[in-house]
Amino acid sequence: MFRKIVHSLVCLLLVMTAGAVNVNAAQAQGTGMFFIDKPFKKEGLRFQVTVTEIDNPKYDSPMYHVNTIVTNTSRKPITYTTGHCYGVTNRLEAFASGDSWELPYPEDEPACTPDIKEKNVKPGRTIEQEEYFRTDELPSDLTPDYFLLNSYVHILVGPEDKERKEEIVKMQTKFLPRLALNPDEIELQAESSVLPKSYYQIEVTGKVSNKEIKRVTIQVFNTVITLQVDSKSGDFSTKKKVKAKGPSLQSGVLEVTYKDGTKHTYYVPIENSSN
Repeated sequence: MFRKIVHSLVCLLLVMTAGAVNVNAAQAQGTGMFFIDKPFKKEGLRFQVTVTEIDNPKYDSPMYHVNTIVTNTSRKPITYTTGHCYGVTNRLEAFASGDSWELPYPEDEPACTPDIKEKNVKPGRTIEQEEYFRTDELPSDLTPDYFLLNSYVHILVGPEDKERKEEIVKMQTKFLPRLALNPDEIELQAESSVLPKSYYQIEVTGKVSNKEIKRVTIQVFNTVITLQVDSKSGDFSTKKKVKAKGPSLQSGVLEVTYKDGTKHTYYVPIENSSN
């Protein structure tokens, strides 16, 4: 049931919803969400990972919920192994001042058997995995500089009638505490002012720092605004009038597309300059 809820939230993230995200897990309150979409064309796999930072009812420190969906985008079945407990293995680390800490699972995480099993995923079908990672074992006075998420799938390649070679398909993503925008990727400020007849004037300014970024859009209500980025400086500045589709404007959905097809999607706050 929870997987269906999270999958719905992923879809909502892409079409827009205002405000914080509620995640129905142990009465935890969602405080942010970060969505990653990365295609591996050669291997015929697409990784879609949603990271949600949630309040932990048991500790003062938050937890991270990681939902991973890996889709076979090829025309043939892909064989993968589950020798690491799951079809998809996620490892989450916190980094600060040159040190790193691997985040543990919840105490009630069920033990898994290390038996290696081979499974097939048919074209268009998916492997799905969701895990929780605690931050309570980090030093109490530590604010991580960033988190690093590694997601792996072990696949077997080669003819079935011969000994096949194991390959590891790995997606690595860095994100900041509170799932904030990474200034090494993009810096952005968004403001809104109220106009007559349920319209808002949206003004977005900022700078793209990573030269591998191909396209940047921000979705406000049902309107998608493409940010025109200067090819030399990386600066952008855009004004757009949008029609309101709800009681209030609290956030936008920022989508950053890279040249290799990877997409990062964030919730971003929009300040009300009318106040």
